[in-house]
Amino acid sequence: LALIDCGLMASIDEEDRDHMVSAVIHLANKDYASLVDDFIQLKILPRDTNRAAVIPLMDKALSPYVKGGGAKKYEEELRKLYGMENGNMQSQVGGFQAMTQDALTVLNDIPFSIPPYFAILGRAIVTLEGVALTGDPNYGIILQAYPFIARKLLQSDRPEIQTALQEVLYSGDGSDS
Repeated sequence: LALIDCGLMASIDEEDRDHMVSAVIHLANKDYASLVDDFIQLKILPRDTNRAAVIPLMDKALSPYVKGGGAKKYEEELRKLYGMENGNMQSQVGGFQAMTQDALTVLNDIPFSIPPYFAILGRAIVTLEGVALTGDPNYGIILQAYPFIARKLLQSDRPEIQTALQEVLYSGDGSDS
């Protein structure tokens, strides 16, 4: 399935494409420490990012998304994560306060920026995911992209891509044990 929108087009250089491939691998494997490195390379996060603050927030925000199922499942997972699924008012208020605090931490304490090409790419991905969720309510774009990423890794002999392949095959440690 492809969606062609010639009104919004971007050129993404090879190095950034490599970092995006790496980011999808790290996201699918929930390797948020390495995902921080990818985001630094993509200039989403600054080099002096406070990893101790960012990694747990990435885990909370991105782990439910990786499971798939779109916004509805994401909301269900967040409710579980923040203890808001039982429906009583106290858990709802406490969970909302915790979620709000995490959001404020991201907005106020973590300087991030979204490159213009990333915003365009995000729009296209959200649109494609929405179409796919219509056919399969449990669709997860990150896990569905993984076979494509694996083929790309196996077909390239560039060192950057081979490093990403080693991370997939050897759990990121470069050893074969």
